[in-house]
Amino acid sequence: MVIGIDIRPLIERQLTGVGYYIYETLVNLFELDRQNQYKLFYNSFKIPPSVLVEHLAKFNNVELRVFKKPSKILNFGLVFFNRPYLDKLIGGCDLFWFPNLNFWSVSPGCRTIINVHDLSFKKLPWVCSGKMRLWHHLVRPEQKIRQAEKIFTISQNTKNDLITSYGLPVAKIEAVYPGPVAGPFSAIPTEPLPLPANYLLYIGTLEPRKNIEGVIQAFALLERADLHLVIAGARGWLYKKIYSLARQTKVSERIIFLNYVSHASRQYLYQNARALVWPSFYEGFGFPPLEAMACGCPVITSANSSIPEAAGRAALLVDPYNVNEIKEAISLIISDDRLRESLVHQGYEQVKKFSWSKSAGEIKQIFDQLKPA
Repeated sequence: MVIGIDIRPLIERQLTGVGYYIYETLVNLFELDRQNQYKLFYNSFKIPPSVLVEHLAKFNNVELRVFKKPSKILNFGLVFFNRPYLDKLIGGCDLFWFPNLNFWSVSPGCRTIINVHDLSFKKLPWVCSGKMRLWHHLVRPEQKIRQAEKIFTISQNTKNDLITSYGLPVAKIEAVYPGPVAGPFSAIPTEPLPLPANYLLYIGTLEPRKNIEGVIQAFALLERADLHLVIAGARGWLYKKIYSLARQTKVSERIIFLNYVSHASRQYLYQNARALVWPSFYEGFGFPPLEAMACGCPVITSANSSIPEAAGRAALLVDPYNVNEIKEAISLIISDDRLRESLVHQGYEQVKKFSWSKSAGEIKQIFDQLKPA
């Protein structure tokens, strides 16, 4: 069977959780499956293949198919004319997998699978910028969801959200858990990190959905002059409000902002932090809690959406809307060494429940079920 895969998220300069998900899934899938033929699609006018994309193309049954047009031109045609058919651009395929919501169109008879990582645009529209709301309007998620033959989610929570929001049949959706992105090994940061000896960590994009303001407010309530807060992540929508709030607190000199950090630096941050504080308002899975656990870092995170599926009982779960509760969890985790040790141990055990090779095996099994007769 010939399978097309949309890898456009992999050419972003700064990979997000979706980009890491696609890369890790495909590496494990290609190591497992040497029978099916894979065509990896992306479009770019100028950007050469990244190191990650080149690595994927080294497998014998994998080839790159690049459409050398900028996204604005490609997306314009897809939005207003439903053309070009992406399966035709790559020379034909039996099945096209889109691991993230995006602009696409395929010819009649081409079977499709899509990933829906979360329904934040529908469940919490207030956390989406005007630009992002317009993007979702043009992509038409509901049309894509109904058109696809199968839907992958990376949590049971998102599967349930799809069923309740769109009335989809249970059998159409497969919840396939991913693996952890970071591993528990010594990491040397690729850029200098101005880190204090004693710090709490938030890691991820700076945007309203992540509730970084709640983290800052909770940190400001602590009476620990020796403790710092390190906030690492790319600047997202309304990031200036987060910077402004930090400056207004009485603990502003103990709040350190790092921008987007490399994969190795993320591991270094986890390994040296007192705890990851990650009380997001909504997630389709939530990689940072598992990343932190894999690196021996105790976790405080939210008791909502899919996050308890990832964190299990290996984290302190809080109400993200309750700043006092976040503050109390921080106080507990930094003052009780036995609790910290217990959470670290439970974290290592929790990470073992998730495996990229298992995830790839489940995806291959579904591909095989859709083979042409």
